[in-house]
Amino acid sequence: MENLPQTTVEKIEAFMKKWFKHFDDLDENSFFLQYLSEDVKMKFPGSDLFIGHEGFSNWFTESKNNLLDKTTHHISDIEIKESAQNQFDITFKVRYIAEMKDNKIDMNVREDWKLTWNEVNNQPLISEYLVS
Repeated sequence: MENLPQTTVEKIEAFMKKWFKHFDDLDENSFFLQYLSEDVKMKFPGSDLFIGHEGFSNWFTESKNNLLDKTTHHISDIEIKESAQNQFDITFKVRYIAEMKDNKIDMNVREDWKLTWNEVNNQPLISEYLVS
């Protein structure tokens, strides 16, 4: 049986697994920046809305400096809706577990992403990343 090409939804789901694996491993900021639009809007619990690569880099560097070890993200209930051609609204749940210098975190959050799938380079670009 020949391999059928992946649908864009399957590609997005595979990307999400890769994204959170790199988050859990506390990868370099540059890994994430390639998938974030220059004017990405991001919001995480305990932080104000920030825009752009510099905002992400500052937030992630500070977060990594406060972590004692790698983190764990369990994603579930993924809903991917195509709002326009190759533009997707993605909603899902995450259980986030981390050990910080001053406390342990084990919380459930909801994430809402706006993502465009670039067919030319066959990769996603996130323009909105909201965690509540």
